[in-house]
Amino acid sequence: MTQNTNDQNNRRYVGNLMLPLVLLMMCGVLFAQALEFPASEDVGSAAVPFMWMGFAVAFSLMLVFQAIRQRGKPDPIPGRIGFVILFALWLFAYLAAVEPIGYFTSTFAFLMGSMFAMGYRRLGVMVVVSIGWLVFSYFIFLKLLYISLPIGPLLAPLLE
Repeated sequence: MTQNTNDQNNRRYVGNLMLPLVLLMMCGVLFAQALEFPASEDVGSAAVPFMWMGFAVAFSLMLVFQAIRQRGKPDPIPGRIGFVILFALWLFAYLAAVEPIGYFTSTFAFLMGSMFAMGYRRLGVMVVVSIGWLVFSYFIFLKLLYISLPIGPLLAPLLE
């Protein structure tokens, strides 16, 4: 009886462990991609991704250790691991799409699809949030920080 209770208790923290592990894997993919960014300046285009990856790795490792020690709140509904795996695959598809179809197009599709997958159904709000993030990214990264983002073939005539 004690072993069965222990197994159930361990399963209640699997979600707490899966998310930071997926984030760590994504950081590895992003790190490999960022190594290919041009380094023509003192602070090149890879500086911001490296900064975000540093924060993500630090917090993910903290969450991994909390989940292993079963600290914090357990998963409210055990057994939704499939959704986490599907969302991780969706995230990897987004990362793979950024270069060939462009940051803005792929990010819009990623944000809309992610909000829909998480159960949000107010289309107007979804569009405003997605476009708002893209406008913010455009002005901060391209105009303020002069960090080039992959434009892609769809928006190249408008943004280049």
